[in-house]
Amino acid sequence: MSIIGIDLGAKRIGIAVSDSGVMATPHSVLRNEGDIIEKLTMLGQQLDTKTFVVGVPRRPGTNEQRFHDFAERLRQKSCKEVVLWDESLSTVDASELLRAMGSSRRQSQQVIDMHAAAVILQSWLDDRARRMS
Repeated sequence: MSIIGIDLGAKRIGIAVSDSGVMATPHSVLRNEGDIIEKLTMLGQQLDTKTFVVGVPRRPGTNEQRFHDFAERLRQKSCKEVVLWDESLSTVDASELLRAMGSSRRQSQQVIDMHAAAVILQSWLDDRARRMS
């Protein structure tokens, strides 16, 4: 069973996956258009997903209700656990990680979105491991 991390953006959705429950890996980017809930549900079925972790920005001016509504629709459609998780600075962290790995300064936004999803998912996995120990 896998866990999917989601970096929800207005245009793109970054996807990360953890099969082990220990390490998050960037997976893909979906265009945020059409029935995105259906697309994510199908991806979850393909990957035998038990949990979706959706990043939520916790900064002033953010419409958090949009993320709660998205998570609830995904939970209802997929019949899987959907967790909202603080995504503060995930894009910044992903960009810095890519630079540290020697990637060019001008990464495509899609690469950054996938890695931001991995940062979100890894943060949740690490927190879960701390609570279990």
